Amino acid sequence: MYYYIFDIKKCKKRSQVEAIKSQLIELGISGEYTYISSAQSAEELALLGLRRGYSTIIVAGSDDSINAVANVMIGQKEAMGVIPLQASKAICHLVGTSSVTEAIESLRFRRINEITTGKTATGKHFLTYLEMDLSSPMEFTVEFKNFIVQASVNNMIISNYHPEIKKIADDHLDTVIESHSPNHSGFFNQIKNLFGKNKEDDDKHLSIFRSRSLRIFTKRPISIKSGNAIIAKTPQLIETSEQTLRIIVTKGKGG
Repeated sequence: MYYYIFDIKKCKKRSQVEAIKSQLIELGISGEYTYISSAQSAEELALLGLRRGYSTIIVAGSDDSINAVANVMIGQKEAMGVIPLQASKAICHLVGTSSVTEAIESLRFRRINEITTGKTATGKHFLTYLEMDLSSPMEFTVEFKNFIVQASVNNMIISNYHPEIKKIADDHLDTVIESHSPNHSGFFNQIKNLFGKNKEDDDKHLSIFRSRSLRIFTKRPISIKSGNAIIAKTPQLIETSEQTLRIIVTKGKGG
């Protein structure tokens, strides 16, 4: 029933894997254990688990391996579980805990939320949010369905889920742009502290736009990151997924 994918590199030490296995056995939810390596990626291991007929595919790792498994699990009837190992605050908030012990306990109850993901034109899905890899301000053109934003951008987040951004519509992405000189029309709002703003940043504008999709254009290719992983570059189409992901969450996050 349970199929586990471990990212050994995210374990504090080898004994952490054995400790996790011991807790799984104690709770009666042990299963087949696999390990990400240069020979087998997280996506390949997830596909293997589905082919073998497992109903629950669990990844123990950080954002990059979690998103990789989500690429395979999106639209599947099988459930995905997460044991966070050096995972971001956003991932931990999404599943309801940053505790390895609590995450393991939640697997036993299989409390499932069905969520949409964000995805790029390259076919990469992301559970939480994307950031632009910017070392200095750059001119951006962002095309939404009914309007265009042109601005000198300092920071930009495209959020499917972010702890500090209230998600109004499940099937929409929230795009937050920090700029010096915005030139746009459309939905506008202020979000404080999202980029760690200081008093000297008061002349900067923080805007949020909600949409099902957007296209980003820049003068030169810019890397788009999910966590520490680069998943695409500009120009790029980013949209919400049409299919859903069945993900196991803690009791407090049950939908």
